[in-house]
Amino acid sequence: MMMQEILQLDKAKVLVIGDIMLDAYYEGDASRISPEAPVPVVKIERKRNILGGAGNVARNIAALGGSCTLLSMVGADFYGEIIKKLLEEAGIAYHLIEDKNRPTTVKSRIFARNQQMIRCDEEVDTPICTKNIQILQEKLKELLNDFEVILLSDYGKGFLYKELIENIYQAAAELGIAKPKIFIDPKPQNKTFYNNAFLLTPNHKETEALAGMSIRNREDTRKAAHAVLEELNAENILVTLGAEGMAYFSKNERYAYHIKSSAKQVFDVTGAGDTVIAAIAACESIGLSKAAACNIATLAAGLVVEKVGSATVTQEELIQAAKITYIDSENW
Repeated sequence: MMMQEILQLDKAKVLVIGDIMLDAYYEGDASRISPEAPVPVVKIERKRNILGGAGNVARNIAALGGSCTLLSMVGADFYGEIIKKLLEEAGIAYHLIEDKNRPTTVKSRIFARNQQMIRCDEEVDTPICTKNIQILQEKLKELLNDFEVILLSDYGKGFLYKELIENIYQAAAELGIAKPKIFIDPKPQNKTFYNNAFLLTPNHKETEALAGMSIRNREDTRKAAHAVLEELNAENILVTLGAEGMAYFSKNERYAYHIKSSAKQVFDVTGAGDTVIAAIAACESIGLSKAAACNIATLAAGLVVEKVGSATVTQEELIQAAKITYIDSENW
């Protein structure tokens, strides 16, 4: 059954709005200590650039076979041009607001013999200015007719703002179209941004922070999830629990569904949350059931953590994994 549902993912259509960044990797070897300071000298042998933040969410949707449009911001700089090229190579449509006073966010990682030595971040994380908010709102009005599912990717870099969801719903009403379903991978410090969302996808630690309580067992997870749903007037929440899988709770239906992790080995959890929300949003855009969406997201997450770095999962990889993987789930 899951095979047929995975095949439908090429009909998925999602608008991603959020903080895009460039993940730059510098890899090489270190065989001596610098004479200037007691630090290793890394001789760079390879450079790689990968879409990060909202860009990683978008490329996950595209890798699954879906159609994705990205709305974000970059600086009027060299790194912004690299991001545009990477988006084009990934087949992602984009609308990038350029700000000459705000540099493109770049996270540079230096590796020696596959071991990360240091990470350097170039960013401005203050809220975007009123002028750029107006540009964002105008772009939204141009795009909303084409999307029933919107994914907000919040990395705390300032592109998302408190009234954004309200603005999206208001624009939809003015256009005379149905209210879009808004999916959010939340940051607890921006909790007040997330009122009236369709689905939140916090991890264990983020759920504790959002609910203001400690989670030690299943009952705590349930209480925390419903506390968040009530406070933010959200419809659904998917709590990702690492090796324990994920749990889906629905406010109105009092629905609770737990899916155990399908990962065989875990090499790197980087970007796993992006893969989960990308898969869930893609599934919703084609009308799959909650159970089917959770099963596909679990399968995708299980595959991506077996890879190193911010990886993606293709539709073909999902199909092959579905043939041999048993998804263990239960109602809570």
